[in-house]
This record gives sequence, C-alpha cells and structure tokens, in this order.
Amino acid sequence: MAKKIIVVGAGMAGSLVSILLARQGYKVTLFERNKKIGKKLLATGNGRCNISNVNVGPNRYHSMTDNFTKIPLEYIGVKETKELFHELGLDFIEGDEGKLYPRSLQASSVVQALLMELNHKNIQLIYDARIKKIEYSNKFKISLDGKNYYGEKLILATGGKSYADSGSSGDGYLMAKEFGHHVTETYPSIVQLRTDSSYNKMLKGLKVKVKAKLLDDKFQLVRDDQGEILFTDYGLSGPAILQLSTMVQPGLTHGKSYWLSLDFMEEYSEEELDVFLMDRFHRFSSRSVSEAFIGILNSRLIGPILKSAEVSANKKAGDVTKKERSCLAKTLKDFRQGVSGTYIWNQAQVTKGGVSCKEISSLTMESTLQKGLYFIGEVMDIDGDCGGYNLQWAITSSVLCARSISDSYILDK
Repeated sequence: MAKKIIVVGAGMAGSLVSILLARQGYKVTLFERNKKIGKKLLATGNGRCNISNVNVGPNRYHSMTDNFTKIPLEYIGVKETKELFHELGLDFIEGDEGKLYPRSLQASSVVQALLMELNHKNIQLIYDARIKKIEYSNKFKISLDGKNYYGEKLILATGGKSYADSGSSGDGYLMAKEFGHHVTETYPSIVQLRTDSSYNKMLKGLKVKVKAKLLDDKFQLVRDDQGEILFTDYGLSGPAILQLSTMVQPGLTHGKSYWLSLDFMEEYSEEELDVFLMDRFHRFSSRSVSEAFIGILNSRLIGPILKSAEVSANKKAGDVTKKERSCLAKTLKDFRQGVSGTYIWNQAQVTKGGVSCKEISSLTMESTLQKGLYFIGEVMDIDGDCGGYNLQWAITSSVLCARSISDSYILDK
C-alpha cells in the first residue's frame, strides 16, 4: 500500500513537491486555503511569473542561519529547474537582469501546467482548507470538516505572511511551533519604502531610472541597485527600491536609521557633472535655470532638485555661481530621503524571517526536532532578492524534500 503524504499549501513549493512524490507512487493529499491553487503565483513578475534567474547563488539569499542555501543550490539550481519545467511543458526565456520567464510570458500557464499534472497524478486536492491544528501519534493527523486525514509524512509549504490576500497569513508558523520549532522575527520584504520627503506628493506617479543607494545612520553604503523607481505619495517603489528593501525593516525595528540616496546622473562623476552644468549654463545663459534643465531631466524633477539645492528656479543660468552649481551637482548625484518604514504587509512580495533553519536539515528539508516533518519554500527563514530568487528557492527545497522522502537523493553529484 502506498505511503500517504500530507502537504499543506498549494503554491509553487507545495504543488511541485506533491507532483514529484506522486510520480514516485506516494498517495498525496494537498490542502489549499483558497478556492484555487497558485493565487500568489498569478501575481508574480507582473503576471509573467519570474520563475528563476541565471544569477542564482547563495549570495542572493538571506537568513539568520549562515550558508543554509549553499549546498541545496549546488544540487538543484537553474539547470535542474529548466529540465524539470521542460517535463511539465514549460520552457524559459531570459529577460533583463537574468530573469527567467515561461516562454508564454503568462503566469497563468505556470499555474495551469502544475494543475494539469496534479490532476493527471490523481493527487487529492482539498480547497478552502483552513487548518488550525495538526496532531501526531505515529502518524500526522489533520481533522477538517468532520473528516480525518492521515500521513506518514507532513510537508508544510504554507508560505509566510506576505501578500495576505493570496492566503499567506502566517498559519505555517503556528503549525511549526506546535512541534517545538522556533520562528524568527518576520518582516515584509521586497516591498515599497516609506520616506519622509516633502516631495512625495509632488512627484507621485513619476518613473525614472536611477542608481539607488541605501545608507545607514552613519551614511555608509549598505547596498545599491540600478533600475527604475516610482515616486508615490508615501515614498518610493519600483524594482531598484524593492531590491534595497530586503535590508530595511529588521534594522528599523532595532533602532537603526536608513537613508535613500538617488543618483539621477549616474553616467557622470560629481566633478564631470559640474563641468557639464557649467557648459550648459554658459550655452543657455539667457534662459532661467529651470529652463536650462529641460531636455536633460524629467520636467517634474526640476523644481524639487532646485529647491533642494536652494537655487532659484527663475535665476538666469548665466548668473549661477560656482557654489550653486556645485550644490546642483551634489543634489543630482545624491537626492536624499530618510526611510521611515516599509509599506504594508499585503504589498510585500516575500517574508523575511520564518521557521529557523537551524532546526532543519539543509540536505533534506526535514525537521531535526520531529521525524517526518518537512518545511519548504517561504515558510522557512530564507528570503531571496527580487528577480526570481524566491521561486527558485521554492523549487530547490521542494525537489530536495521529494528526493529525500523517496530515497532518490544522490549525494555524489
């Protein structure tokens, strides 16, 4: 008789591990809190589903447990992921910054491919399942709507607390605690940032490409990133900001301060920019300073830049002093805003923190406290950078978990 497996959560991690185990002959029951699988997947990559990234490596992941992802990623990386999804009928194309998408550029095709295989393998899918308690006595037991479900193995793939509308409410942490596991502090990550700038409402809706730097309270560089940012009425969003956000909330919670420095003229050093401005102001000496910036800077930025540099917008470009020109160059290279916090949990793409990896085997994803209990995906204290890294971790941890349970794990790769 086939061994029974219980999987909680039908996102990428839960669906994939269910498929892999069913292929090995296991009888899998998959519980999903929503009415359909993959709700969060459908929103990934702006609806295109950024599954992985060619730049995957341990340096792209963050955890309270050092180097936890190193060995897993050596076994299941981008190559293995491509092969696995090819079997499911999905091939990849590469986008900017190494991002890997399904060739269809539709997140819905990823969800459909998973669902077709779940159905093909006769996996028991139970929807609208809000599991509040799990018991263990030689077997794991879940009671739901007056019916009991049993499994020799239990896999928690519940996700974290990010994007709660998708069903990720932190229930997996409560389940883990029932078995004695510790859960590290959790924070929203890959999320918009709140800033204390007086220019937020003035610039709301503006998108520009910059080099963004996150600075600590001593104005030392914490991390930087290049790309598009979006000004909002509460602060800043956009890919570059989301990338920097992974470092913010833990520090703020423990009393640190952060600043965002935006460089609108990255192609110039500050000295080169001063020469550039001197030439431009000379050529258009009869124009106002504001008019002299038209054509080289988004028109909505001109006013805030001049105000920040304390240069009158109506002053003739030819009358700008060396000191004023130097202030303008500094402001264009370092338009600074204080970070007051992260935006709401429901807008966060991932959760920083989770079930402590110190109590999980990095080779098998099995609990070191409770035999037969496994953790995969975002429920663990693993969060990746923006750009497909978190879905890759969901895939990597799922494959290792399935291989471990089915005794097909190979250590001599």
